[in-house]
Amino acid sequence: MPRIPRAIVDEMIAHAREELPNEACGMVHGRDGAPIVVHRVRNVAASPYRYEMDPLRMLRLETQRDESGESLFAIYHSHVASEAHPSPTDVRMAFFPPGENEREPMFPTTYYILVSLASEPPSVRAFFIRTGGRVDEERVEIVDG
Repeated sequence: MPRIPRAIVDEMIAHAREELPNEACGMVHGRDGAPIVVHRVRNVAASPYRYEMDPLRMLRLETQRDESGESLFAIYHSHVASEAHPSPTDVRMAFFPPGENEREPMFPTTYYILVSLASEPPSVRAFFIRTGGRVDEERVEIVDG
């Protein structure tokens, strides 16, 4: 179960709201299994229906993680009008090449966090995407501090 500080959740929700009408996306870096910082990444698809992270920003963040010893805790994005659950497109894009879901996903130990703006307050849920395209929800515990 991911334990996520309220400040991290609030930052993802703020990002989702600021990017309306489009989906927001980004990465959460961690240390020792705990999330420590949100990195906003531009949605180059600029769409309310899907996201595509800026590949140069992703590369820079990967280099930063390597240098700092941080880990990739989560990939997050928002749904502007649907529930906080990975769509078929979200699942397909978790694999390389996209849709090759009989392989291991690109980030098998990374949470996929969805922020839904379809209701108030926004819903924040976490999932693992598994081989075969199976989606397993992990209950999120929001902690103060």
